Amino acid sequence: MIGNFLHVAIGVKNIEESVGFYTRVMGMELDYRAHHKGEFPSRISGVENADLDVCVLKKGQVRIELVDYANKNSSSGPVKQNQTGLVHICFLVTDIEHEYEKISALGYRFNSPPLQSRENGPTVCYFHGPDDVTIELYQPVQSA
Repeated sequence: MIGNFLHVAIGVKNIEESVGFYTRVMGMELDYRAHHKGEFPSRISGVENADLDVCVLKKGQVRIELVDYANKNSSSGPVKQNQTGLVHICFLVTDIEHEYEKISALGYRFNSPPLQSRENGPTVCYFHGPDDVTIELYQPVQSA
């Protein structure tokens, strides 16, 4: 039997910069950090001569695992929403306009300002965080 969802892993360019972003900007908390090197992590990951730092961050029941390989294979540019693979991660917010203004002021680029996704639907917007990860902010419809 498959159990509960555990985490999403993101390959990062600079683990300190990414940890700072997810803790300071997105309000996540450090769960644990580790360094792995040698034959065992190479076997598990399929990466020859694996040498990596791992940091798991949490917010509620959600966990993001940041992985920084010393011998990384980098690509550039955010994944487009119509491509296969991880296209975005999403955070619930209570005041999307406030978060939009705060994150924009930090220099992160949004696709658009917050928009209502459909009639009587949630308000959403997407921006590009570190490591070209697209992040969605999602504010549910407020009950009257």
